Amino acid sequence: MGLLLLPGVLAALSIDRKFPSYSYVLKEFDIPLSYIRDPYFVSFIEKYEEKYRRFYRNSTKRGKAYIPLFREMLGSGGLSHLFLYMSMTESGFQSYAKSNKKAAGLWQFMAATAKRFKLRVDKNRDERYDPVASTKAAMEYLQTLYRIFGKWYLVMMAYNCGEGRLQRAIKRAGSDEFAVLMDDKKAFIPKETRNYLRKIILLSMMGEKIKTSPKKEDRKIREIILPKTEVLVNVYGGTTLEKMAKILRMNVGRLARLNEQLRGGKISAELGMTQIFIPVDRLPYYRAFYRPPTLREIYRQKGYNRLVAHIVRKGDTLKSIARKYHATPLDLIVANELSSPELKPDTILMVPVVGERY
Repeated sequence: MGLLLLPGVLAALSIDRKFPSYSYVLKEFDIPLSYIRDPYFVSFIEKYEEKYRRFYRNSTKRGKAYIPLFREMLGSGGLSHLFLYMSMTESGFQSYAKSNKKAAGLWQFMAATAKRFKLRVDKNRDERYDPVASTKAAMEYLQTLYRIFGKWYLVMMAYNCGEGRLQRAIKRAGSDEFAVLMDDKKAFIPKETRNYLRKIILLSMMGEKIKTSPKKEDRKIREIILPKTEVLVNVYGGTTLEKMAKILRMNVGRLARLNEQLRGGKISAELGMTQIFIPVDRLPYYRAFYRPPTLREIYRQKGYNRLVAHIVRKGDTLKSIARKYHATPLDLIVANELSSPELKPDTILMVPVVGERY
């Protein structure tokens, strides 16, 4: 009996070594670490690893501009950046993807769900195809599902098969535990949903490995996202690619082609700070001439007259703090000279405010 189990055990151990970030990925999704040795998951990886490696490479080639954008937006919204692999799973980063069920865009929203989260869907405009607007709606939907279900793997299940169907599955199973719901024999949730979770987990482990792997084939994939001819730079919201092109002394069309994620060439102030691709030969111009807005300029524009101290609590994001004080995430970034939207609990954040309200 032991000899019969040996190949499966060895396969599971090889997956541990092949994907050293597996524990980080599983923890981010609230999945027990023991799942890395689940025989159905091991079998799934053995069968589909090469297929999804090709899918990963093609997806990053199509949507390289979305990856830094999604990382920034998810992080500033208090969500794990690993959810970008959910968008990859949904659409392969094809911004105009449309399913046979009429789900559309990078996050594959049905029209009714899109409208529920305030995306415009009509004959004149469909914001499901807008990468910034649809990502904001997806983040809100994910957080709404988390408030209902309380575990991130349940959030992904509900996103795929629907809230009602998942709730009925949990009731039938008498449990919301991952291993119970993912059982292929009892099939409490649809096979499509079980494989949807497996695909997201595999792509996440694959992507986290490729980010740092010294292997030549992995370096080639990284160069798809950031070729040697391009660099990523931080840009504060409230500007346009046209203005940036003038600063960089380059053609705006060329800059727009490098940043297809920014529809219309606008960098919304709501983004706070994001990253854009620029040609590496334009980097000296960026360093010499790009000037972020100063706190004095923001004060003058918005009538701020003082700063108050806010102690960062667990779960706080730039957006939630800004909303509380009637400011914007960009104001907080500038006031505190932040280089990243991520906040650490128990640190002090200075917030610009109007009058004596706070």
